[in-house]
Amino acid sequence: MAASRTLVTGLVDDAALFPPGNAPMPLALAEHALHRRSWYAELVGPFVCPTSRVAELLADLAPEAAIDVSLVLDEPAERLGSALGAVGHDERVTLRGVEAPLARLGVEAAAVGSEVRRVASAVGFLEVPRDGVDDTLSLIGGDGWAAAKYRTGGTTADAFPTENELAAFLAGVAKASVAFKLTAGLHHAVRHTAAETGFEHHGVLNILVATADAVSGAPAAEVAETLSHRDPATLVSRIRSLSSDQTTAVRSLFRSFGCCGVTEPIEDLRALGVVVEEKS
Repeated sequence: MAASRTLVTGLVDDAALFPPGNAPMPLALAEHALHRRSWYAELVGPFVCPTSRVAELLADLAPEAAIDVSLVLDEPAERLGSALGAVGHDERVTLRGVEAPLARLGVEAAAVGSEVRRVASAVGFLEVPRDGVDDTLSLIGGDGWAAAKYRTGGTTADAFPTENELAAFLAGVAKASVAFKLTAGLHHAVRHTAAETGFEHHGVLNILVATADAVSGAPAAEVAETLSHRDPATLVSRIRSLSSDQTTAVRSLFRSFGCCGVTEPIEDLRALGVVVEEKS
């Protein structure tokens, strides 16, 4: 039995432009269009684009295109307004998210969050640091940022948080009822050691189950144990045992994750029977 479609709908944001994929804009857009026409289209979220490349995005979009986009602030905060204006005036683009790291915003974080709140179609994600998560969460909610963002990997070993660090984040957002998205490093369903780098990668399936644990009030140590599992059968069994209400609660918190190789985690989930390829 496959997992509920609610569990996986819109789970994977298309971050093909970002490392380590670093796809050229025309190729990234062409592949995103293919994703949107595929059997797994329902699983794919917005196309993720840095604010510094908005002009390039709009120039390379086909005249008849229609695309959902999430912008990532990679410039000074004062540049965000022009990026929002550019996509807001292009009928081909629907802005679904705005993502910005607290480290880049500094004292402007609250004001920028309020600006993003005025974009009705978009969710604002504030990227929180690995330390001081609880303090940062105070900037989320009310008139500020709508959700949190947490980095789960990168191009160096120290970019990957430990099970305990990620568990503390999950327990914190669950306790505060703060929605979140994740980014980087989540290329496969189950926790593993990458053969080519030796990096310890978190698994998407682990995180879905760990989020369910956190929502149920499990202590961070128990959440960390779930994140450490490397047995797919255990995780698949846990996922299939979730009730409809539990599934809804998990995805109300865990909105999506950005991945430069969209098909990699989806193929893993298909191979494990968590999602089923529906033939047309």
